[in-house]
Amino acid sequence: MILEAAKELFAKDGFDNVSVRKIAAKINYSPAALYRYFKNKEDLILSLKKAGEERFRLMQAHLADIEDPFERLREGGRIYLDYARKEPEYYELLFNRRAPSFCDQEKWIGKPHQSFINFRETVRQCLDTGVLGDVPVDIAVASLWSSVHGLAALASTGRLESCLPDFDLDTAFDKVLDFTTIPQKERGRREKADEDEKEL
Repeated sequence: MILEAAKELFAKDGFDNVSVRKIAAKINYSPAALYRYFKNKEDLILSLKKAGEERFRLMQAHLADIEDPFERLREGGRIYLDYARKEPEYYELLFNRRAPSFCDQEKWIGKPHQSFINFRETVRQCLDTGVLGDVPVDIAVASLWSSVHGLAALASTGRLESCLPDFDLDTAFDKVLDFTTIPQKERGRREKADEDEKEL
C-alpha cells in the first residue's frame, strides 16, 4: 500500500516534490507510521525502484527460453512496450526520471541490471550472426533501445494516438527492426550460405 501510493505520487509530481507526509496522507497513515517500514525517503524510493525492476524481470523471464537471438530481440522489444503500457508509473520512474536529488547517486544507478546485460548479449549474438549488419555492439544497443523507448514514451503521452490514429503499437517494434536489420531475405541467404559452407 505504501509503495503503491508512493509510486503514483512520484510518477505524477516528481521525486523532489513528494514528501513522506504527502505519501502518508494519501493512505491515511501518520508520517511516523511510514518510518516504521522505511528509514527515510531514500530508503522508500530505493525499495520502490527494486520493486519496479523485479516486475520488469518477471515479465522477461521467458526470454531465456528463446534460442534464436533475433526472435529474442523481437520479444524483448514487445515486453518493453508492454511494461510501459501495463506499469506506466514504474516505467516513468525507472526510465524517464533523473535520480532523486536526495538519493545517493551510486545507490540509485547501481550496477547494470541483469535485464540490460541480457539485452546487450542478445544484440551481440545478433551481430555475430550478421542479422544487424556490421556496427559496434554498443551503437546497436543504444540505437535499438532508443527506438523502442521512444515508441513507449510517445505512446504513454498519447502523442502517437493523436497524430497516428491507426498506429498499432503491438507491431511497432517489429517494423522498427525492419528499418535496422538486414532484410529477412538477406538473412536467409546468409544462413543458407553458412549451412552450405559447413557441408563442404
